[in-house]
Order: sequence, then C-alpha cells, then structure tokens
Amino acid sequence: MEILIFSQNSIYKELIDKMDNLHAHMGNIDYSNKEKIDAVLLDGDSFDINNIGVVREKYPSIPMYFKPTQIKSEQFTKTITRLCAAYKVTLIHEYSTELQVVEYCINNLTNKDDYLSKRIIGIFGTHNGAGVSSTTLNLGRALSLKVKEKVLVLSLNSWDPADYFYLYQGQYLNDLKVDLNVKNLTINRLSEAIYYHDSFYHLAGNRDIKMQRFYKSYEIEHLIQTAQQLFDVILIDAGTHFDSALAAQAYLSSNMKFLVTNQEEKGYKGYYPYLYQQIIEPSGGKNDDFMLVINKFQPANALISEKKLEEELNMNRVVTIPDMKELGSIATFEKKLLYDFSDSSYNKPIDVLANVIIAEAKLTEKEDTKEHKEKKGFLSIFNR
Repeated sequence: MEILIFSQNSIYKELIDKMDNLHAHMGNIDYSNKEKIDAVLLDGDSFDINNIGVVREKYPSIPMYFKPTQIKSEQFTKTITRLCAAYKVTLIHEYSTELQVVEYCINNLTNKDDYLSKRIIGIFGTHNGAGVSSTTLNLGRALSLKVKEKVLVLSLNSWDPADYFYLYQGQYLNDLKVDLNVKNLTINRLSEAIYYHDSFYHLAGNRDIKMQRFYKSYEIEHLIQTAQQLFDVILIDAGTHFDSALAAQAYLSSNMKFLVTNQEEKGYKGYYPYLYQQIIEPSGGKNDDFMLVINKFQPANALISEKKLEEELNMNRVVTIPDMKELGSIATFEKKLLYDFSDSSYNKPIDVLANVIIAEAKLTEKEDTKEHKEKKGFLSIFNR
C-alpha cells in the first residue's frame, strides 16, 4: 500500500515504512510520480487547508486524511470541518501524536480492530462536580477486588489531583513532567511515583497550578505507554476539559469510555453540548462512543429523570448511582472510599460498572472476591 504524505515531519514516513506491506512518499502540492497512490495524509502543521480541493482533484477517489494543527477558535473548527466534509476528507483529532495519526489511518484503511486495548478505560464528565474522580477511584477499588489483573488509576486532570479521597502518599503527575517531556519515564521511575492503596495503584494528578496548560500530547501518550508495561488495566480519570492534552489523550487511548453526569442542568444542557459540538464531533467522535453513568441521582419530580437525561445526551445509560447525601462527604472527611462503607445502594451500581469492564476486557475474576491483605509499598508492584 502506497501512502502519500504532505508534511515536513519525516516521522510519519518512518512510522509507515516500518509497517508490513506499507510504503510512504513525502510530497507537496506540486508532487507527481508514477506510483499508484492508495491514500493521502495531510499534516496541518505544514499543509494549507485551503489547498485541500487541489489535492482532491489530483486524487479524486482515494481515502484522504487531514490532521489539523491545534485549533484556536470555534469558527476555524467549523471551517475545517466543512472543508473536509465537502471534499470527503477524514478529519483526525488535533491532539493525536504522530503514532496515533498513523495507527488511525492504517486501522481505517485496513478495517482492522482498534489497536488500543479495551483495558484502558477513560472516564469523563459533562461538567465540574459531576463526580468523575470519586467514581473512578471507587470503580478502581471495586474492580481490583474482583480481578486477578493489576489495576492502576491515572488521575489525568490538570485542575484536580484527586488526592483527597483517602490518605494518598504517592507522588503527582507534575513530579514526572521532566521525565515525560524528554520521553524518558522508566517503569522504575513510575513505580516509585505511584501509591498502592489496599488493592489498586494510583497516580494522583497535577497539583502545580502554573503547569495546568503545559502538558503535551506526546507526554501523556508516553505516560500511558509506560504504565501499560506495568499494569493490566488502566482507569483514567480524564475530568471534563476535553480541550486539554490530558483529556484528549485519555479519549484517544481508551477503547472503553464512560461519561459521568448528574441532574445539574449546567452539565447536560449547558457545558457538554458545547464540548460535543466544538471538540468531540469535529474530530470524528460520537455520543455513542460513551456509556452513560448518572451520578448522585435524586428521584424527585422537580429534577430531570434518567430517561430524559439519556435523551438529552443521546447516550445509553449503563448505571445510575444514587445520591448518598452526607455519606459521601463523611467518607472523604474520614479518608475512606465510599465503596468501603459497604452501602449496598452505592456498591451495587459500581459493581455493575466493574462487571461491564470485566466482560468487555476479558479479565480474570478471582475465585474469592473478598478483600485480600496485600503487601503495600512501591516495590510490591514487581512481586504481583
């Protein structure tokens, strides 16, 4: 298969040429050769989107892909989306790394299964306060009690380190920034940073306020790839900021995605619809990429119902987690996960989420799912 690349970035060619039965050509707007071209990749960092019609005229029927540079405005997003639709060009997520761009194109061209494992699970929110961090950590606790595989919770939220639900004694995402920036994060360094809590592992998120917007896509990709060498299952607390490199990489890396919301109108009617229209949909995402989790649900006539929430978000609900009222605040104050309070009304939907992941990711269930006392500490990761 011959792929023509309009880019000044030679990494695309290097990645494609390493793959079996694939060969890349670096070209430009005036490019012509005698080889039959099977697909075209346009890199927005060096290719002018306004020339997309010229390229399509040269190659009228083959698949074409456009990877935009970081989009600065909603109007520019609309322009790019319309141009790509007009010339039947597939738009790739702007935060994709070179490897992810190549994998996306090859996966699309060959109709293969997704490259990314279903054992990476992204958990997102419709708005701040929906309960993404609490749901992710309690799900990590439940899942780790049920399966033999090692479970890691990655808190990838620049605005919330999620270190206050229990007595966290590990390091933070920002402590790894230098290692991530030079792509030199080793499994030993990562194992030193994470914290083992009862049955699962956790790396808390960013707590450096000045660094909130300075994480790069390749840094988070590198973190996830390194974590995959140590852990069988990775739950990512991706927060609500889909325009950040952290949430974008969580979205790109996960084949299972949950969206957490509650009955607050600012989420399902205010914030999320704009996220979807301006960020998710233009990059090829769909509402049915997500399984809906309704959190802190109160069955009051004055509040939106479960069915209406599904309709508003155009998603299928997988579970409803009840409002635990003051119990949630008490659990946080006492530095305990709500799941360990053993309240069946809370634990049951969390267990359902864990069972969905077990089935989808083909995990191995423990014969006895009761809590096992295990050796704590950073080095225990290598003994499991």
